[in-house]
Amino acid sequence: MGFKTYLLYVFVVFMRPFEQFAPELMELRPVLILWVLTFVFTLRDASKIQWGAAERQHHWLLGGMAMAVLLSTASNGGFAALGNGVGEFSTPAMLFVLTCMNVVSLERYRKLALLFLFCLVALCLESLYAYHTGWQAGEMVIRQLASENAIVPADLPLAPADDVSGTLVWRIRSVGFLSDPNDFAQTIIVVVPWLLMVGNWSKPLWRRVWLLLPIFACLAYTLTLTHSRGGLLGSVAALVFLFKGYVSRGNFIKLMIVAAVCGVVVLGGRGGGGDGRAMSTKEESANERINAWSDGILMLKSNPVVGVGYGNFTEHHKRTAHNSFVLCFSETGLLGYFLWLGLIVLSMKSLNRVISCTQPKSEAWLYATLLRASLVGFLVCAWFLSRTFVATLYILMGMSVCLLYIVRKSPATHASEASQARLLEPVLWRWTTLQFVVLTLVMVSMFVRSATM
Repeated sequence: MGFKTYLLYVFVVFMRPFEQFAPELMELRPVLILWVLTFVFTLRDASKIQWGAAERQHHWLLGGMAMAVLLSTASNGGFAALGNGVGEFSTPAMLFVLTCMNVVSLERYRKLALLFLFCLVALCLESLYAYHTGWQAGEMVIRQLASENAIVPADLPLAPADDVSGTLVWRIRSVGFLSDPNDFAQTIIVVVPWLLMVGNWSKPLWRRVWLLLPIFACLAYTLTLTHSRGGLLGSVAALVFLFKGYVSRGNFIKLMIVAAVCGVVVLGGRGGGGDGRAMSTKEESANERINAWSDGILMLKSNPVVGVGYGNFTEHHKRTAHNSFVLCFSETGLLGYFLWLGLIVLSMKSLNRVISCTQPKSEAWLYATLLRASLVGFLVCAWFLSRTFVATLYILMGMSVCLLYIVRKSPATHASEASQARLLEPVLWRWTTLQFVVLTLVMVSMFVRSATM
């Protein structure tokens, strides 16, 4: 019962059926009621399976992150602001916990991934319908000027797709926390690799093409209409890591070089003004990002331990950070940043452990390879978005923890005899996390300096 209510809760979080189709019911707090039921049923079921996939280090990291949020909020906003900070962080944190407690088999993992994919395809179809017909276009599509001096016609068509004036860029979006086109693009990139899980995955890919191509076309078309520049980079990164498990180390390095060159060429072409959204750091919105990153570094310097307070970035800058890493270290300081990055590093290392220890092309190996590509794509997009505490990230990290747990439950089934010992070894994350703390801080500083030269 716990897993079924968990799937229903994930469906509601993404699809937002009450907000969309029965807003009058929101006064009854149906989502909160569903969350409570999910938590109760999950606790009942998890007690029978030793409380799920998460280990002590996951609990310490998540609890430490919650404490960092509390400290940063209390230090900068007083105890009156604690409620908002705890309330906002509790949603993604509990999704991580619920995922770890419910997804305890490959069958459940596949069901969750396919539900996730189904939700995104349904949301894409809904937004595409709005774009082509004008239904709910005010909610599903936003418009931006194609150029600074563009003159908007007085008689715009009802459907954005029918606009041929060239003065506006119509950017498609969805509902809830996907109501920003960039968020929508980021989450589409997350689920695209999971297409390979559709149908009977053990059959050759060419036998499933007839089923996969229409779904891929829907997702790709929607991604294009988001006009998300970060989405382009995230797509390239996800594609590179999708192929990482199929090529040798030397060929993978060559693939990364080719992908980087292609990314520069594509972004440079877009910088020419094809859709009015240039990629240069001198372009206005990109320049605003750099200014936000610069102010984020100053916020960290002013309070390096606990930051300027959870949710307080806009108190010190006119806009948000447009970078999940900057947002984290500026609001929660080095303490929160180390713990947040620690969760990400631990998740990625868990996936790498599964990939390196399981039989190539096995079910667990395939799921870990696809999830790694999704997580990399998400994080590349997150470099340009303030999505430090978005629900999608914590579900992905929870899924990473679950895969390693599932494989460890029956190592003889998934790993060769030579790999079983390594599979069961603890996943070390502290030193790698410290390296990434330094690396990302240096990268942000380099971006800021290069843009101001």
